[in-house]
Amino acid sequence: MTMRKKNLLRLGILLVVLTGCTSSPESVSVPVVQTVHAQPQSAATSQAQVEETSPVWTARLSGSVNTAPLISGDLVIAPTADGVIHAIYAENGSAAWTYSGETKIWDASVNADESKVCAGMEGRQVFCLDAKTGVPLWTATLELEVQSRLALTPDRVFAPTTHAGTGLENDFNAQASLIALNAENGEVIWETVTDNYILRRPVLNGEVLITGGAYQESNKPAGEVATRVYAFNVEDGSVIWKYESGDGLLRWVETNGDVVTFSAATETVYALSLADGQLLWQSNPGYWMQFPVMQDGQIFFGSGDEIFHALNASNGQEAWSHKINISSLNQIGRPILRENVLWLNSVTGEIYALDKNNGERLAYLNTGHSSRVGGAVYGSLYILGDPEGNLYAYAIQ
Repeated sequence: MTMRKKNLLRLGILLVVLTGCTSSPESVSVPVVQTVHAQPQSAATSQAQVEETSPVWTARLSGSVNTAPLISGDLVIAPTADGVIHAIYAENGSAAWTYSGETKIWDASVNADESKVCAGMEGRQVFCLDAKTGVPLWTATLELEVQSRLALTPDRVFAPTTHAGTGLENDFNAQASLIALNAENGEVIWETVTDNYILRRPVLNGEVLITGGAYQESNKPAGEVATRVYAFNVEDGSVIWKYESGDGLLRWVETNGDVVTFSAATETVYALSLADGQLLWQSNPGYWMQFPVMQDGQIFFGSGDEIFHALNASNGQEAWSHKINISSLNQIGRPILRENVLWLNSVTGEIYALDKNNGERLAYLNTGHSSRVGGAVYGSLYILGDPEGNLYAYAIQ
């Protein structure tokens, strides 16, 4: 990447960060965590460290990589913005198979497990492929589009539908459904209609499935929306609880143990009880934040202040923080946890490994390639894609 392109990239991201910082949550009588930031961990970057690292392999794809690659067995599943799903052998970067549907595949909807790759496709369709061969298993036609990531179990596919999105005539007063499909044949097991016009990125925690989105408040102008999160019973789709806030469109929801966390347009983090949806705490890190990961009672995420954070999930207090290199601008994508190590990459393609327990930097690589999203870990390889349609694998051990 030329210096001019890097400068343009940094300027664009800075504008996004500054815009996100102008938002503020509603003032409500709830537990609010005043986060006191500890002096962040950091590591001096030597001249040797900033030298660009060569990839173990590079795979050329058909379009931009705008969603993080996935691991399925010995394959890397890489959806691209042109609506193609690529399966690449993780060991050497050779192509296993590619799939493009009769209509555009929504790349943000793709998910995979050990046996199947599933996605939403333009025309209100959901389909699954055999993960090893790319052969279609089934296609189901629904009443609404599915443009957000599906949730998968061995026997079910959970599809969050929407009345707003790419190529759609937005209807903020409509009702979106969460649909459970049989993973073997695509038949509908249950469908639950919600009062949200959009549902996004469902996540599973035992027998509970959590998702959310936004709804149009009756006393607000069209498009000025509020947040609503739902918890469903996995078996029958019944609503266990719902939680509402005035924070706009949901960005992400995550869960681990007995806690559910979410954030929306205001970037305020809410923590709820998994059992009944009661508010445990809320906190605003002060900057726009990325998709987190939760484990062992902590929530880990990067933010627009170039700092990676670890919060106690039970009370929102900061456990530790780590400042990444200023040249990296920010951490992007969902961090990856492997054996108590957090792996993540920055916009400018720098790869970091942090100790989960204290934030100490364990490894650093400078790839020299920009990336719009996070990566994936396969064995001793960190795999990430770039906007030019390349997929790279870097040795991390």
